[in-house]
Amino acid sequence: MTSPPDRSLHILVLTDREWKHPQGGGTGTNLHGQVTRWLRWGHRVTIVASAFEGCEPYEREGALTVHRMGGRSTVFPRAIWSQWRGLVPEPDVVLEVVNGITFLTPLWLRTPCVPLVHHVHREHYAEELGLLGKVAAVFLETLPLRYLYRRSRFLTVSRATAGEMAAQHRIPPGRIQVEYNGVEIADFGRGERAAAPELVYLGRLKRYKHIEVVLDVLEAIPEAMLHVAGDGDHRAALEHEIASRALSGRVVMHGFVDEGRKRELLQRAWVNLTASSVEGWVLTVMEAAACGTPSVALRVGGLPESIVDGRTGLLADDAAGLARQTARLVRDDALRERLGAAAFERAREFTWDRTAAQTLAMLAEAAGTPATGPFGRPRRFTRAEPRALVERGSAR
Repeated sequence: MTSPPDRSLHILVLTDREWKHPQGGGTGTNLHGQVTRWLRWGHRVTIVASAFEGCEPYEREGALTVHRMGGRSTVFPRAIWSQWRGLVPEPDVVLEVVNGITFLTPLWLRTPCVPLVHHVHREHYAEELGLLGKVAAVFLETLPLRYLYRRSRFLTVSRATAGEMAAQHRIPPGRIQVEYNGVEIADFGRGERAAAPELVYLGRLKRYKHIEVVLDVLEAIPEAMLHVAGDGDHRAALEHEIASRALSGRVVMHGFVDEGRKRELLQRAWVNLTASSVEGWVLTVMEAAACGTPSVALRVGGLPESIVDGRTGLLADDAAGLARQTARLVRDDALRERLGAAAFERAREFTWDRTAAQTLAMLAEAAGTPATGPFGRPRRFTRAEPRALVERGSAR
C-alpha cells in the first residue's frame, strides 16, 4: 500500500452528487468509501455537491463539511461562482468528479486539481437525448477534457475507461492513473440463499442501463423472480414495460433501498445481473461477490475487469447470450456455487483502504505542484483575492 502523505491535507471535492443524494449511485459509494478513510487518517474534507429534496444545504461533522447547492445541472455554475468568491478558503488540493460534465476548473481554479472520471458518457448522452445528446457530449465532456484539461493528471476506475479516455478525449495514457473501486467487506458476507431462483438488479433506473434486457432474461427463465432495487427517471417507463409483458407477478420493484436491505437482496439472489451498454466498473458486481453471489453481465467497459469470466461470473456478448448465461447459472447448482465462492474470495482483494490510500497519494503529490492552466501558464483569478463567505451565507 502507498505510504500516506506526511502532512494533513484539506481536500475539496467538487461533484454533482455525494452519497446522501438519492441518485448517488457508484459516485456516492466511491466518495463515501474514500472520504471516510481520509477523515479517519486525520485529513480534512469539504464537499460541494448538488442539493436534493429534503437535504440540508450545509452540514458539518468533525473534519467533514458539505455544501449543497443547485440541481444536477445548476450545481456546476453555482459551485464555480461560490468557490470563485471564496466559499472554501485555501484547500490544499481538489478532487473533481467528472460525470459527463466538468466544472471547467482549469479556467478558474488556482488550487491543484485531480479529475476523477468513472466512465466516458458519450454513448449515455446519445441514448438518453438522441442527436441533442451527441451535441451535448461534445461540448460538455469531449472538448473540455480534450483541450482544457490536457495538462491534468487523471484518475479513473478501470483500464477500459482509461482506454476510452485516451481514444475519445485524446488524453495521453501516461496521464491517466487507474485505481479500482473497493468494497466494504465487513458490510456484506454470506447469508441465506432464497429457496427458489431469484435474480437481482441493483442500480439507478436509467435508459442506458438497459433494464429491459434484464426482463428478456427473466422471460427466458420462467421459474425465476426478479428483484429491482434502485430509482431513477426511467422507473415509470420500466413499470409500464413490466405490465405490458405481463411480468408484474414476477418482478418486485423495491425503489431506493438502505444498505441492510441491499445486503439481504444480494445474499438471497442466485444471480446478480447488469445489462448496461457502458460501465466503468459496476460496484454492485463486487458487492454481490462479497455476498458470495456470482454476476452475469454484458462484455462492455470495465466489466471484464470486475468479473473474471468463467471464474467469478459469466459474460455475454449480446442480450440473447445474457439470457443463456443466466439460465445456465440458475440451473447448474455446482457451477453457481463454484463461481460464487470464487467471487467471494476475490472480493477480499478490493478494499477501500487501498483505493483511498492510492488516491490520497495522488492528491498529496498534486498538492505539492503549482496549478497551471490549459496552456501552461499559472492559473489566476481575474479579480482580487477571493472573499471568504461566512458559513451562514454559504448555506443558502
